[in-house]
Amino acid sequence: MFTVFFVMLLGVGIGIGLRSFPILKHTGILVRLVIFALLFLLGREVGQNPKIIDNLDTLGLQAILITLAGVAGSVLCSWFVYRLFFSKHEK
Repeated sequence: MFTVFFVMLLGVGIGIGLRSFPILKHTGILVRLVIFALLFLLGREVGQNPKIIDNLDTLGLQAILITLAGVAGSVLCSWFVYRLFFSKHEK
């Protein structure tokens, strides 16, 4: 746990130190390409795993239920916050 935090903190420090170099201000495209490559490799690994492929219907159903529950919870919390703080209370 501490190692992950240290690496993240080190990355932030290096990023702050290197932002004065103009050539490094255009690294967004490179980062985006690396993320796409990592997502592609993740998809390839998932596709090669027979355990995941055999249980894809169950995993998909669980993903849909978790998504619907998350959206419903967000809507309810948003409605509650709106009613509590932003709606005009008429009496």
